[in-house]
Amino acid sequence: MINLKVVSPQKVIFEKEVEMAVLPGAEGDFAAMENHSPFISSLRPGQMAIMANNQLQESFFVSGGLVMLKDKTCEVLVDQIESLGEVNSSNYQQTKTYQELDGNETAQGTFEQVINSPSYK
Repeated sequence: MINLKVVSPQKVIFEKEVEMAVLPGAEGDFAAMENHSPFISSLRPGQMAIMANNQLQESFFVSGGLVMLKDKTCEVLVDQIESLGEVNSSNYQQTKTYQELDGNETAQGTFEQVINSPSYK
């Protein structure tokens, strides 16, 4: 288990022990889990998946940010984040996150892709 802490500029979004978090790193997706080598990476827009027993527990869209993994702690600093629990192909454009990405067509397109074809289900 690792302690995952996700922080936006406004508040702590998520903090609890998890088995694994799959994050959209700048060089590709990676799994943060117990005994992972320490590192720091930037995040690209994409899906962040919280997994347990190879099953998706929670899912978020992140617009970018930074992640630091050390010992049993994974700290994720995000620009914008949206829980995907209640978001679907008919309402994602009304979310605060999607609207705040106005002008960033790449991130908006990635948000749409995550909604319509998530990497982790």
